[in-house]
Amino acid sequence: MTDDNGSGYGRIANAPKEDELLTHVDFGTPMGELFRRYWQPIAVSSELTDLPKRIRILCEDLVVFRDAKGRVGLLGAHCIHRGTSLEYGRIEAEGIRCCYHGWLYDTEGRCLEQPAEPARSTYKDEVRQPWYPTHEYGGLVFAYMGPPDKKPEFPIFDIWLQEGATLYGYRNVSRGVVADCNWLQIQENATDPFHTFFLHSTISGLQFTPAYAAKPSVKFQRTPYSVQYARDAVLPNGNRWLRVGENFCPNARSLPPQTETGEEAGLHRGRFIGWWVPVDNTHTIGFQLETLFNTKDKQDESVWATASPGRSNSKQRPARTYEDTQRRPDDCEAQVSQGPIAVHALEHLATSDGGVVLVRRMLREALQAIERGEDPPNVKRDANDRIIKVAARNEVVAPEPVA
Repeated sequence: MTDDNGSGYGRIANAPKEDELLTHVDFGTPMGELFRRYWQPIAVSSELTDLPKRIRILCEDLVVFRDAKGRVGLLGAHCIHRGTSLEYGRIEAEGIRCCYHGWLYDTEGRCLEQPAEPARSTYKDEVRQPWYPTHEYGGLVFAYMGPPDKKPEFPIFDIWLQEGATLYGYRNVSRGVVADCNWLQIQENATDPFHTFFLHSTISGLQFTPAYAAKPSVKFQRTPYSVQYARDAVLPNGNRWLRVGENFCPNARSLPPQTETGEEAGLHRGRFIGWWVPVDNTHTIGFQLETLFNTKDKQDESVWATASPGRSNSKQRPARTYEDTQRRPDDCEAQVSQGPIAVHALEHLATSDGGVVLVRRMLREALQAIERGEDPPNVKRDANDRIIKVAARNEVVAPEPVA
């Protein structure tokens, strides 16, 4: 079929398939295996009360809970006895008890009691509920869902270790409480700084600050563990503003404060590490672990943590109607509207998409590393060497005085 007049005939109706290698995260898929080699955030610590919480992560149905002794467990959702969901289980001192026949499991899936079995039965010692290791840090609960013999150390990003910093873990709902699309089309946004000049400034009005309206020049850079962009702009007041964002393999990222005005010279490091975690192939949830700096005179705030669902920060009013989203679209509309899974074969990437190209290349190389039996980037094996350096920052420089 020729394409000499741009007709949609056949081109729209017969769309190619998505790039399953990079987008599908089911167990046994290459990307699913890559995700399972890392600690992934799955819940906010404060969500774990006296009731279990059912979740879905990487296409797996799970239940996360905190027992009465404070230990966190992550178990398969369905009781191995008869399949009843443990979301209806009762939390006790030693674990969680299935509501149907009372089988009691500890946080590592060991069956401690089977009330209906004979007193001398040892059957409880022969069965085990599927479980995953968990780790709490900064107000988030993380899980490792990969091969037990490949479990890495929990990594520490150096921005979390800044003097005077308080860590604040929360859900990122800027693409909705649950985003109705694949994880990758959201994650790639972290290496697309041109959209801040257009989407967040020109189209939808100033959703951030006036500084973002200055058209930038951008450079993209690949490091052994990340993809970085350097967004460089000269502001109307003459100050030069350099903004660096970073995308870590596979699904973490760091960005500096969104509230930079460019009025005063100075340097501010990245504020958070965020993750876009696949619920399944067409749904995604977000988590962030942010550094806040409180003083006796000022309580630091997070513009991300208090944002309304579907909005990028708390300075933006909620979208109340479909017309609102059409007139003032945000990241949510721009990315979710690409479809449940964005089809790369339909794209026409340009020079401004250099960061997207590098992210996809980084992921493919990580998959190849696993195929060779190697660790992918940012997997830490040494407890004494698990710090990951973060380059994300805002840097404002005043112009040189005229001689």
